Amino acid sequence: MSLIRIGQTAPRNTSFLPGSKFDVFLSFRGEDTRTNFTDHLYTALVEKGIHTFRDDEELERGERISQNLLQAIEGSGVFIIIFSENYANSKWCLDELVRIMECGAWGRKVFPVFYHVDPSEVRKQSGKYGDAFVDYEKDANLEREQIQKWRDALTAAGHLSGCHIQNQYEAEIVKKITRETLCEIIGKHCDEDGLVGKNSQLYALENLIRKPKAVLMVGIYGLDGIGKTTFARALYDKIACQFEGASFLANVGEVSKKDGLCCLQKRLLCDILLGGENQETTFHSIDNWLKDKLRRKKVLIVLDDVNDLKQLETLAGGHDWFGRGSRIVITTKNKHLLYQHRVDEFYEPKGLDSREALQLFSYHANTKEDSLYDFYPLSKQVISYCNHHPLALKVVGSFLRAKSYSQWQVQLENLARKSARENLNILRVSYNGLNDREKYIFLDVACFFKGEYEDFVTKMLDGHDQDFSGTKEVKVLTDRCLITVAERKLWMQNIIQKLGWQIVRKAKEPCRFWDHEDIQRLLRTKKGMREVEGLSLDLSKAKDIHFSTEVFEKMTELKMLKVFLGCDLVEGKENYQVKISKDFRLTCSMLRYLHWHNYQPKSFPLNVKAEELLELNMPFSRSDQIYRNETDFQWLTILNLSHSRHLENISNFSRMPNLETLVLEGCTSLIEVDPSIGDLNNLSLMNLKDCKSLNSLPNSICKFKSLTTLIVAGCSGLQQLPDKLEELQSLVNLNAHGTSIRGISPPPNLRILLLGHCKKLQGIPMLPSSIQQADAYNCISMGTLLRNTHLEASILERIQAPKSEFSILIPGNRIPDCFTHKLAGPSAVPLVLTVELPNPDWYNDDFLGFSVCIVLAPQGKRPQLKPEILCKLNNSTFFYSCGEDNVDEFAESDQECGGNSGTDHVWLAYQPRARGDRCRPQEWNQITASFEVFACEVKECAVRLTYK
Repeated sequence: MSLIRIGQTAPRNTSFLPGSKFDVFLSFRGEDTRTNFTDHLYTALVEKGIHTFRDDEELERGERISQNLLQAIEGSGVFIIIFSENYANSKWCLDELVRIMECGAWGRKVFPVFYHVDPSEVRKQSGKYGDAFVDYEKDANLEREQIQKWRDALTAAGHLSGCHIQNQYEAEIVKKITRETLCEIIGKHCDEDGLVGKNSQLYALENLIRKPKAVLMVGIYGLDGIGKTTFARALYDKIACQFEGASFLANVGEVSKKDGLCCLQKRLLCDILLGGENQETTFHSIDNWLKDKLRRKKVLIVLDDVNDLKQLETLAGGHDWFGRGSRIVITTKNKHLLYQHRVDEFYEPKGLDSREALQLFSYHANTKEDSLYDFYPLSKQVISYCNHHPLALKVVGSFLRAKSYSQWQVQLENLARKSARENLNILRVSYNGLNDREKYIFLDVACFFKGEYEDFVTKMLDGHDQDFSGTKEVKVLTDRCLITVAERKLWMQNIIQKLGWQIVRKAKEPCRFWDHEDIQRLLRTKKGMREVEGLSLDLSKAKDIHFSTEVFEKMTELKMLKVFLGCDLVEGKENYQVKISKDFRLTCSMLRYLHWHNYQPKSFPLNVKAEELLELNMPFSRSDQIYRNETDFQWLTILNLSHSRHLENISNFSRMPNLETLVLEGCTSLIEVDPSIGDLNNLSLMNLKDCKSLNSLPNSICKFKSLTTLIVAGCSGLQQLPDKLEELQSLVNLNAHGTSIRGISPPPNLRILLLGHCKKLQGIPMLPSSIQQADAYNCISMGTLLRNTHLEASILERIQAPKSEFSILIPGNRIPDCFTHKLAGPSAVPLVLTVELPNPDWYNDDFLGFSVCIVLAPQGKRPQLKPEILCKLNNSTFFYSCGEDNVDEFAESDQECGGNSGTDHVWLAYQPRARGDRCRPQEWNQITASFEVFACEVKECAVRLTYK
């Protein structure tokens, strides 16, 4: 089955242009298929996000049906014609068909469905189609010319390859039509994004992908800006629907440098196993999941902009990682990396020819058809100056957008100079067209903020002045194709970043320093100190760096100082440091951002003027006290002192009234939290993870009005939480894994409650109705679910009348009686339960969702510290993990509590119908539920269909 193209090329103002009204037009005979096949197909298309026209849904009453139908046809990109027995009896349908076939002749897709009709009857107008035309020939009111048009349209449509439905399962046919329609629409939309030369380039890539090999790795290589990512994305969008799972990991090199390879592994697994959902899921045994789960699936993975072999080894280690039919696409500038990883096929994107270059430039310059003739000579000059380079054409085209003919001429005179065209300096024409504030932000992103969150960047640039916002400037830079915004982070092409670096370095008085060699030269010569506004030093690249008070006394304009450890893979992070004298003073009155890894002095830098400071990050510092009474942090919003192992106390929080985030993770000497913390009305996140010397929290934290997340995981000395914790109305996330608390009163609006390995915990009174995740794994003093009657009652209430998705893991050894479909194990491999669905109307309006339950037991002598549960309901998958990354340390308390014999646990979860709708459960006649727990045994499982 395939969608067939009529004609060769589409005019510019037709198929899938940004002004198109509908993706798909359905033509059908209402009395034959309106309430069955057409309705099923329409529903499936709409659920996939395909904007679909059918006349009983889209047209308002009172409109002239014929004119509106004509407009709907003109504004549609794909046509699906359902030829049923009485289709030809409708003059209306035949008129629709004539116009559809005319549009098809201009290059749009026409897909015929022969519904209980032989294609030859349509093609030859025989059978019932012939009977209809016998009547038309007798009708004196009909013109012979019109009848012939109907015949010609039917004949042409009958010759098209389509779908003939006779005795097949209609659900499967609907699924195939929907899938192919979606692939066609996504492919077409690539043209809307300005992708030119698509057909030939994608054809070559698809030929590589189709080569007969069980698992195939394809490398796309070439210089910056030639379209590697663009074509990889276009290929992904076009063929992803053909695979069981798909993932596009963008900017692998940059992301792995900032966030680590584990972040990318997690994203890959979420995309493949969960369809991109639950990006906050934690995978503890991630290497095992990658190797075990990916080899069972036919997957498509794109690793974009790889720059290190370790990235390939971690994300796509070998061909044996993936299931048969899998395809791995890698983009990189370094062809040698592809050879090292033993990639099967190589592809270098071809340069644009003159026609393609004109198309790309005109798209971004928005040169309209009526002015294309006038601008054509100037456009040819731009294309020549840009040397057909795709990125240069996009940037220059975006810069010239909406400018007049005379303005074009002025800019072309500038570009005519040879020096302006060397080394892609032509890109600078767009930079020169920015205002001062836009230039400032562009250069800051190039030097410091590539890959950072947009909100963070604009905050650092604007300071605490609420009258200014960089949002407008970021939009201008995006429109000029100088930066992109993806997943709320700012990115820019490497070649554009190099342009920014070049501009900064060639300035008469450079004010931004990010290269360690330039910084060493600056510190040695001490020239240009007063102009320095930003300094970013990567300790993993620098050695023997000395900071002196004298140097920073001269940096009167310094707004950002970042001394960081850029490589996530280095060991001994506490050993990387800048050398400073004992009497070092940091005197910078303009400082907005201070990040200093492994700051050595025992107290906070003296003489820092903190009036402008917005964010203070000092991980691995040796400070034992931070603040002095004379220091105010009026505008400080983020304080991060993580892994400062000598820190004992922080006093007088009232001097930082705007603090929103407090991170003291790994401060193992911290013995108390000052009660003044209760004065922080804006605090939303408080992270005290692994503060092992902390034995209590001040009751003043119950005064918080904005706190949403409290993390005390790993605080093994913490014996109790504040008495009135339930008064924290704003708290939604409480993580107390591995603490020594004995009791807890959950706040009323809590959604996430993590108590795993709290071995002294006596019980939980009950769970609030808002709870979405509760983890009491290995809380051996709680007893089983049967012994906690109030807790059991609150859980059963959630199961029988669920308000939202939830997951609950607690000690227990039986499945609640409300589950009717059960299966006993035990099984160390996936336990599979099959539920027959005798009632075809089971998925009705009263159906709420699926509840599942298992009883699991740790394998071996010691309990599994980090159980991870994978549940599948037919083709719908969801995943749950508990525990912390460092929960092995919690084993220290095993001896204190008499060890652990491997307590059984009950896991209960609920998935609302909305999560399963995309899997078309209304077509299921049975449910195959499988449950697998990594390194644990599943002893029993159950499924419950939940109704109103």
